[in-house]
Amino acid sequence: MLKQHNDVLEAVIDNRLKDAFQLLSKLLVHVNSSEIHNKDQSLVDTYRSMLKYSFGLAPDPERTGIYQRLKQSILELSDEIRDFWISSMNLFDRKSMYEQISHFESSNAGDPGQITIMLSGNNDATEGVASPETNQNLQDLLVNQLFYFFWLKNKFSNEDLSLFSQIVECADIDWSIKSLMVSAMTLSQLRHFDSEKFIVLFNLSQVDDPEIRQRAMIGMFLVLLSYQKRISLYPKLTERLKSISDDKLFQERMLAILIQFIRASETEKITRQIQEEIVPEVLKIRSELEDKLKLDELLSKETFEDKNPEWENFFKDSPDVYQKLEQFSKMQIEGSDVFMGAFAMLKHFSFFKELCNWFVPFRTHNQTVRKTFEEFKEDIDMPAFIEGLEHSTVLCNSDKYSFILNIQHMPSQQRKMMLELFNMELKAMNEMMEDEFKLNGEIRNKIVNTQYLQDVYRFFKLHPFRKEYDSIFDMKIDVLDSDVLKLVYENVQIIRNLAEFYFARDRYHEALRLFEWLNVKEKSFELLEKMGFCYQKTGDFRNAIELYRQAELFDRNKVWLKKKLGFCYRRTGEFEKAIEYYRQVIKSDSKDLSNLAYLGQLYMDIENFDEALKYYYKVEYANPENLKVYRPIGWCSFVQGKYETAIKYFDKVLKEKPNKSDFLNIGHCYWASGQIERALNAYREAVNHSGNDEHWFRDSFLKDKKYLKFNNIDDLDIDLMMDYVLLIE
Repeated sequence: MLKQHNDVLEAVIDNRLKDAFQLLSKLLVHVNSSEIHNKDQSLVDTYRSMLKYSFGLAPDPERTGIYQRLKQSILELSDEIRDFWISSMNLFDRKSMYEQISHFESSNAGDPGQITIMLSGNNDATEGVASPETNQNLQDLLVNQLFYFFWLKNKFSNEDLSLFSQIVECADIDWSIKSLMVSAMTLSQLRHFDSEKFIVLFNLSQVDDPEIRQRAMIGMFLVLLSYQKRISLYPKLTERLKSISDDKLFQERMLAILIQFIRASETEKITRQIQEEIVPEVLKIRSELEDKLKLDELLSKETFEDKNPEWENFFKDSPDVYQKLEQFSKMQIEGSDVFMGAFAMLKHFSFFKELCNWFVPFRTHNQTVRKTFEEFKEDIDMPAFIEGLEHSTVLCNSDKYSFILNIQHMPSQQRKMMLELFNMELKAMNEMMEDEFKLNGEIRNKIVNTQYLQDVYRFFKLHPFRKEYDSIFDMKIDVLDSDVLKLVYENVQIIRNLAEFYFARDRYHEALRLFEWLNVKEKSFELLEKMGFCYQKTGDFRNAIELYRQAELFDRNKVWLKKKLGFCYRRTGEFEKAIEYYRQVIKSDSKDLSNLAYLGQLYMDIENFDEALKYYYKVEYANPENLKVYRPIGWCSFVQGKYETAIKYFDKVLKEKPNKSDFLNIGHCYWASGQIERALNAYREAVNHSGNDEHWFRDSFLKDKKYLKFNNIDDLDIDLMMDYVLLIE
């Protein structure tokens, strides 16, 4: 059903309305509603009439508008069929939810004023009759019913819109309730498209309260992302979006949301890194000789993988206060969701059985919060702690509830220690954030973005009802390929900031696409360098060279650029050009031993071992204690037939931390110099150090075959030696 629903959308977007109607007819098989079938037939008849007028009768000046509205109607009917099927199958517990809505409508029909009074807590009718707790329970029940009411409304009537407006505009209603209604509106639009819902979110994105405004803007963004193709069919909506280009602050806030969404999309990767406690490394394609001699250990990893230190740190998204925190806290505050793994298993409490509680802001007056802490007997200022937790930027709202619901099950002493420790952290964090808020008015917006998107992420990844929605956080974002997203983000400064963000996150494919767009608008040597670096990091060394060469026209004496060109030429097998660039590098920077070592490695690539030795000896002379340079010196000496020298250097390696290749290498030296018994012992040690990996031994031995033959050892002896080592003790 869901795939067929998407197929209808694609057909309509591609102007294949005949195909769309055929797809609808297949969907209608699951529907026993005469009303829906009649709507379908009416749309078919309208299209037939339009076709006849287009080619058989007088042209209709309203044809374009009719065609556009017809496409909208087809998609709306497709949505209606989908929702009818979900309800009839009682998927996602729809029947019980509709019962709640029915109860709400019958209890509050035609009285929005009474609803706002109850939500504001100023209910005179029950004052002095019902207890405060009863009033709170009634208010909580009403909030829940309103959430489901707005969430499950397919189309908003004027009365519905009026009720929603009165709630969000009422000064006496707490912002947390308003925020919850905005979440309901967002989920409703993502579930069932309605242009009026989008207008509501757009209007709310202009209000002053950051809690309301940022949630509405995030809702707007999620709708734009989910309905990129569909929104283009609604001129009223695209006109509103075009107005964003005239509002610089609005654009910057939308960019901040996009960036935070990208961070949220990386949550699974971050969680995996934390759980496995590993730091991913870029895999390099290395030659077997390079690996066996550990040549990479001679070189600084920064030599080829480093970004240009001269590049400006263009994207400055982190306030200064974040620099004072430890990296774990810094990642969290910047928006990386470091706690998803820890809290994913703490959503089993009954509190989370209410869907709206996945989006409810953490508040000190929340009944769940208050009741939980009333049970604690620890000697700690609980009201101050709860208030500190509410204002904390460390956890999202959903995880704050998980935290307090979980600690109530801890032993008293353990709970007290945790609360005291957490309280100290909260105080320090909140004090710093207060200072930051005074200096930067947009920080509050970023905090709301971070926490709310993490709440949204938990719903879309953990809640059973998430399957009703497309996987939003897995959607591909290409602001240059989307007519709708371009209306919001197509601005040189915005694109530059986004490109720099991707670049800083090592997301080179996305960064490259944006840099290429920028390069057409404003050519610069820095853009050329960064584009070249993106190509290099994605393994396209030919294009990297092309861009680096263009950048070289601006500054031929830049050492960083020469290193990159040398590296890329080596990866394309153009060793002579690589050597040429690295000889220039050494002229400019002769003290960097990594440059000398890399030039030695390049000469080994072309089997010029005499030249390679010159540079390795220079490295040894500058740093005699450098064990890592002994391996390539030993190997070059062996290939040249200088066995004593080779054995001397390999022997130094064996006295420190030898590996299986070290024993293999010295074995070759012993054999070539006629010391058969020593060679056999060395080869057997190589096999032992490999964990008796015969495949590795034979494969490595055969790869060294040409060097053994070069030292007057024939093919038959090589084959016999391998069997001798492996068969005879």
